[in-house]
Amino acid sequence: MRSLVALLLALVAVPASAQTVTLRYSWQQGQELSYKTTVRTNSAMSGAGDPRSFDQTLSQTLKITVAAVFPDGSATLRQVISSVTLDMDTPGGDRDTPAVKVSYDSAKPPAEDADPRVKAMAQTMGAMVGEAISVTMAPNGSVKRIDGAAKIIDKLMQQLPRDPMAGSLAQNIRAMLGEDALRTSLEQNFSRMPDAPVKIGDTWTSQQSVGADATGKIHGTSTFTLKAIEGTGDAAIARVAVVLALKQAEAPPAGGQMVVKLLDGKGEGEVQFSVARGRIEKNGMQTDISSSAAIRTPDGSTQNIQNKTRTIMTMELLKQEAR
Repeated sequence: MRSLVALLLALVAVPASAQTVTLRYSWQQGQELSYKTTVRTNSAMSGAGDPRSFDQTLSQTLKITVAAVFPDGSATLRQVISSVTLDMDTPGGDRDTPAVKVSYDSAKPPAEDADPRVKAMAQTMGAMVGEAISVTMAPNGSVKRIDGAAKIIDKLMQQLPRDPMAGSLAQNIRAMLGEDALRTSLEQNFSRMPDAPVKIGDTWTSQQSVGADATGKIHGTSTFTLKAIEGTGDAAIARVAVVLALKQAEAPPAGGQMVVKLLDGKGEGEVQFSVARGRIEKNGMQTDISSSAAIRTPDGSTQNIQNKTRTIMTMELLKQEAR
């Protein structure tokens, strides 16, 4: 009898790799979550004088409040940047000039005699602290609607310095807070989940698109693969591998002051997703981009520059606050 029972159990047992799991964002109205994002960027440039490198580390604390949850599982999220720090190592004017380090912390307003670059950061990134955008997100993580960005853009425009750099800064702000850029950023942080249950080894994809005058339209394809389910019950974590491929789908318009050509763009990372709680626990991605740029100088000549950039992004849940 025991051998018969054992045989029946063996026949009906399903290997862990064949079991399916549903990965869905699950929000509760009034819920508050805090995430910390850190983006480390290294760029190496050549072709215009001596080779140069540029390092930057941007950290933000993002507070999310669930404003509403709809019958289909979609939710409206109020997202606020509660703090930001930025550290930059900029190259000197030539090989004999040491790099200059500039640091900004939104918790420490710059002094009157602070570096002008620090003051500019306070007027742009610092002005974003405390401002809210409203995001409506589907259960699979796709962004359905974004509200509130125009108000932030207007605020930043009013605070721009009245100097020759203002036009370039304004263009960068509009590109950074444009709907395509915000959607891409949000869907990279809160990665797309599959539309149907998946088992270990299954894959799914999502598409992103962002554009700027200098680059034209850049398309990204993220391919996700469920690698493992670790733990059980409320502690179950899905480990999802991510591979990113970038391509320049549309060339930038001719006649611009700078025209950028994407030579290669790829990335890889991992998402750790709480199955029971329906939320990102940790997200990481390394992206490598090679590009060339033709820059028109004031005398009408053209400077050609090659650039290689590595970006390492991490986002991690800090805590779940009480309602």
